Amino acid sequence: MHIIRNIKKNTSHMNREQTMEYIFTYYWYHILLTVLAIFLMILLIRHLFFQEPKKEFQCVLVNQEVNYKRDQELLENFSKTSGISGDRLLFDSDYLFSYPGEVLEETKESSYEKFFFHWATGELDAVILPKSLYDYCIELENEFVDLEQILTEEQKRQLKDQMYFRDGTCDALYVKGTALENYIEDSKENPVLLVFVKEGGHMEANQKFLSFLTMLQEGIL
Repeated sequence: MHIIRNIKKNTSHMNREQTMEYIFTYYWYHILLTVLAIFLMILLIRHLFFQEPKKEFQCVLVNQEVNYKRDQELLENFSKTSGISGDRLLFDSDYLFSYPGEVLEETKESSYEKFFFHWATGELDAVILPKSLYDYCIELENEFVDLEQILTEEQKRQLKDQMYFRDGTCDALYVKGTALENYIEDSKENPVLLVFVKEGGHMEANQKFLSFLTMLQEGIL
């Protein structure tokens, strides 16, 4: 109020243009601080009351063609069968990067960092990745879900040819031979695997995704 009174007093003899020039000359920092305060308040309100719902299942496709239409198709089909709302799901193929054992052209260094950051923070549930990257993750001591603990006996029968065993433990599935192969590019030299990240923790959603795979495989969908 003190500032407003001063402005009125000092600009009483000025026209509108002169008044605006006076205000911006002598009170620009007040205006800037006010705008910043309003902006921070909006961010705080948005953070407290308008957050996006947390994801129940996040699946990323590494070193596949970046294809948002395919990603959306997977999301919608899985949403229909699982009963999980689409805004609680994420399928993302924007992960193209090089790593020891595989060097790609035109990749983004940030994708590598983003991938392992989301892994470490438990944001990833499922990953569709080349076996060479699977091996690299093992070297880094990243852990996968033991699939024999979440597969039903019927699913084990259906997916027995796709189960990949490491040291007697099945922690990955070959994508080839499942209906997912219709969505990915595979290679004999570097086959694509599906794994579930141990840090993800969404076991129920993981089981639903496995059911989704077997429904696709059996031609139910």
